[in-house]
Amino acid sequence: MKNLNPKAGTLSNALFAKGITSLSLLLDWVKVLPYGRNSKRSDYALILNEERGTCSTKHALVKAVAIENDWDEVVLCMGFFRMNVFNTPKVATTLQQHGLTEIPEAHTYLRIAGVYTDLTGINSSITESDIEEEMDIEPEDIGLLKEVLHKGHLAQWKEDQNISHTTAKLWEIREECIKALGK
Repeated sequence: MKNLNPKAGTLSNALFAKGITSLSLLLDWVKVLPYGRNSKRSDYALILNEERGTCSTKHALVKAVAIENDWDEVVLCMGFFRMNVFNTPKVATTLQQHGLTEIPEAHTYLRIAGVYTDLTGINSSITESDIEEEMDIEPEDIGLLKEVLHKGHLAQWKEDQNISHTTAKLWEIREECIKALGK
């Protein structure tokens, strides 16, 4: 078991004060936190006070703590999947309202000792087999870099699938889907 060192850094210290003393307890705590955007969408440390997060902030927090504690087997990843009524049922109405059956989503998750680990905690059936174009990222990449890559992927998908919506409109639809996931 990987123990958390409260002297490893500010995140580790704050988590230790909450009674989180190991990687296992950290994973359990993060997974049960409600899904929801933080007041600043790329500031994963806000989870400590706001006690909620998205796939990006939840997994980036774990990776940042792993960096503080030298847990090299914890890798932060981003990959794309097609968000649809089957793997994310809460988006069904939003997609239907816009005449879509799916929309690409950039998903952030962990690989711990090579094992796909998703702590998002929403009612979805996203599996490792749904992921395409996986890449390793750092906690700081969940903001601008993730958004730029995601919008580029969305634009390419729009073109490949001959979707009539503009890329900007698809981004708005995707944002509506994310809000629906938080309900």
